[in-house]
Amino acid sequence: MSEITIRRLLRLTTARLRAVGVESPELDAGLLLAQVLDVERFRLALEPDRVVGPDSRVEFERLVALREERRPMAHLLGQVEFWSLTFEVTEATLSPRPETEMLVEEAARFVRLLDAPVIVDVGTGTGCIPIALAMEQPTASLHAIDISVDALCVARANAARHGVEARIDFHLGDLLAPLRGHVPPRDADVVISNPPYVRHDESGDVDPEVLWEPRVAVFCDGDPVHLYEEIARQAAAYVRPGGLLLLELPGDAPDGVIDALAGLGAWCAIDVHPDLAGKPRMLCAVRGAE
Repeated sequence: MSEITIRRLLRLTTARLRAVGVESPELDAGLLLAQVLDVERFRLALEPDRVVGPDSRVEFERLVALREERRPMAHLLGQVEFWSLTFEVTEATLSPRPETEMLVEEAARFVRLLDAPVIVDVGTGTGCIPIALAMEQPTASLHAIDISVDALCVARANAARHGVEARIDFHLGDLLAPLRGHVPPRDADVVISNPPYVRHDESGDVDPEVLWEPRVAVFCDGDPVHLYEEIARQAAAYVRPGGLLLLELPGDAPDGVIDALAGLGAWCAIDVHPDLAGKPRMLCAVRGAE
């Protein structure tokens, strides 16, 4: 195996990743090499002529080959930053996206002035939403629900990592059903969910990296509007009048979801907020009075 410097290895790898459609090939190459060498990424620019040893090259090649298959960077690095916090990510969890921070921001704004808010996250995955909110509102009580045992294990580990495990109750089950006996009716201030909203018959149209995510967190059976409607219906039993329902949207066609929620009669002031790209990304609804 001939010698190769950091500069040359990064240049060759960037070209490889660009050729397969990776959106940020230079960044990804640097992050992977920095992980293999166990250094901060900025150190690579300070030592461009450093020779990469054979053992490091073998491990780096393994990771690059996986990235060429469009494995998510979060899975390869084993962690991702969300809300300026670092979260462990595995193949059992959806990789947190920047767009989801909109849900945290709106929930944090709403509960900031409440003494002891109760917040429920449906489909918690890595636990990024309740953990971020626990950091923002020290008096909040939080409930994190997921249908995956493995995902809940990751969420618990992330909560322990950030010192908030004692303030989050983790529940195994589907949608809000696990809350029975744990949260009284009309007791929650906010219910949040980033549900699976890709239809199975649309799998050929999604970003190839999404196909490596846990299918239960990405794909839904049938029309996703029905899933949004069911979450809203169940949430209506737990959210107090004046409380919020926050749902992440797929970035298109929110009209069906709005109509479905309006038809339940429990929610008012239903509004959709765009993300930075101008796509409809977050639905916010207020629980109406009985």
